[in-house]
Amino acid sequence: MVLLVVSCCRHWIVAAAIAAASFSLTQLTLLLLAGNVVAMLLSSACGAVLTTLDPAKRGRASGWYQAGSLGGGALGAGAAIWIADKVPLPILAVAAGSLVFLPALAALLISEDRVQRMGLIPLFRALGRDVWDVVRARATLIGLLFFLSPVGSSAVANLISSVGPDYHASDAQVAWVSGLAGGVLSASGCVLGGFICDRLNRMTSYALAGLLSAIFSAWMALGSPTPFTYAGGYIGYALAAGIAYAAFTALELDVLGKRRHAAGTAYSLLGASGNLPIAYMTWFDGIGYKYSGARGLMAVDSLANAIGGVLLLLFAAYYAREHLQSPRN
Repeated sequence: MVLLVVSCCRHWIVAAAIAAASFSLTQLTLLLLAGNVVAMLLSSACGAVLTTLDPAKRGRASGWYQAGSLGGGALGAGAAIWIADKVPLPILAVAAGSLVFLPALAALLISEDRVQRMGLIPLFRALGRDVWDVVRARATLIGLLFFLSPVGSSAVANLISSVGPDYHASDAQVAWVSGLAGGVLSASGCVLGGFICDRLNRMTSYALAGLLSAIFSAWMALGSPTPFTYAGGYIGYALAAGIAYAAFTALELDVLGKRRHAAGTAYSLLGASGNLPIAYMTWFDGIGYKYSGARGLMAVDSLANAIGGVLLLLFAAYYAREHLQSPRN
């Protein structure tokens, strides 16, 4: 229901923003800001995965969720641009809003258990207890070890279009690699990653995704500065990024377990930690570029993913062995 309500709000905000574009920059800015604020509520809808889905299917669910986020964003933006050349502005506004709202109607097909209604104060007390359980849990600390690491942060995706000239790639090649091709391959990687996460330890999947990213960024660091190196390296990197995103979500769902009152809140709080590595690795990659150009940028990213990936892989093996030896099992 949260997903449906948020999508409905975004439908009208997107439509109004496009319609306002020709009238007032201030109105457009405020509407776009409101749209981004509402979009932040979407992560809480992932709490439904914690409360309704069989844990054995969480990997696939994570993959499809991330594929929709990455691929859907790229395809939706492309569709809106294509429509913009063919219809008047008011029709474009309705069409763009519908691209957001209509797919969300699928949420009506989700079967959820009836929730016992509670008063406002008891509800917030229960939510607070649930959040506190998450904060002090050992599993949360272990999850943060993965989520705050540089592994799978895919920071190169934020910089890939700017280094195209370093590889003598044309504007068309840069647009294709960093745009449609990158989006589709990232989405494909998400689906593949979800499949892997349902068949392999999710900590191990997370670490391996980082090592795969390290291989392709090393390709771009060590290869000759040609369009082939640029395109081939980033195609592989985008695929690895998709696998990493799926592994991130699957591992987060494992860490949180089944929540009664704070599923959406807990998911949003823990998921937000994944933004920090993206920020600091983008900065570190930029430092690498400052001193050694594109090769330095890719080398920094590769080393961070490789070293972090090996350490997390060792931890995953240790944790799995400890878990098997636990008397509770």
